[in-house]
Amino acid sequence: MHGLGKGTQFGFPTINIELIDKELQIENGVYAVTVTVNNQSHNGMLYVGTRPTLNLHERSIEIHILDFKEDIYHQQIFFHILHKIRDEMKFNSIEELIQQLHRDRNMVYDYLSSICFNSSIL
Repeated sequence: MHGLGKGTQFGFPTINIELIDKELQIENGVYAVTVTVNNQSHNGMLYVGTRPTLNLHERSIEIHILDFKEDIYHQQIFFHILHKIRDEMKFNSIEELIQQLHRDRNMVYDYLSSICFNSSIL
């Protein structure tokens, strides 16, 4: 579904999720995830929260798919949470938020690299 477009403005375009399972409970925060869209798996960064830095209050669930530029509006996707990166935070400015998004993305890449490396040893 369409969102406010803030992720794109910040350099982190997201897909905004409307959950089919309304009972699904996910703690607010940032997560490393895998995303399946059009039968293809991708890595991503999930955000769940109220976007306090933007002074919003409605809960949002959105995913920035790493290294992905396709238009997938109105398509069903599946995601699997792999690891929580951090709790939801309020930042003093949009610039601080964007800096943290870069750190979050690097932490997601690091986490995904570590599980790929560890699974290749087994």
